Amino acid sequence: MECEICGIERKKIFITEIEGTILRLCEDCAKGGRILNIIEEAKKIKENLKPKIDFENEEYDLVENYGKIITEIRTKMNISIEDLAKKIGEKESLLRKIEKEEIRPSDKVVDKLERFLKIKLREKIEAKPKKEKKDEDIRLRIADVVKIKD
Repeated sequence: MECEICGIERKKIFITEIEGTILRLCEDCAKGGRILNIIEEAKKIKENLKPKIDFENEEYDLVENYGKIITEIRTKMNISIEDLAKKIGEKESLLRKIEKEEIRPSDKVVDKLERFLKIKLREKIEAKPKKEKKDEDIRLRIADVVKIKD
């Protein structure tokens, strides 16, 4: 993770309060404030988990007519909307709105529906070519703006 003051990439980041502001800082920058918590690099934890599709780093979107697909599969399985709600631990009213496509389900709900109904409700979006960074795309850090006294 990156320190929000100096911008250096560190494996260990400290959640620190400095003058009422909560920041994610490296050990050196955290010395100027009150350390609230420590974040270790998450790779060690991820290694112990079984591999899973990473929907955050890849671009996925709901398929077209997702509500109709859910309704059709549920009916073919001869399951009422009430039973489906109980089986996946969600509210019946939520599932009704999803089936009518009045709302877009969260990733958590999509995961549950995909597992229980044994269907795919997401499709991969084609990757867009990387664009050149413009001045307005550059992310500033505190160290880029503030001069720190020694």
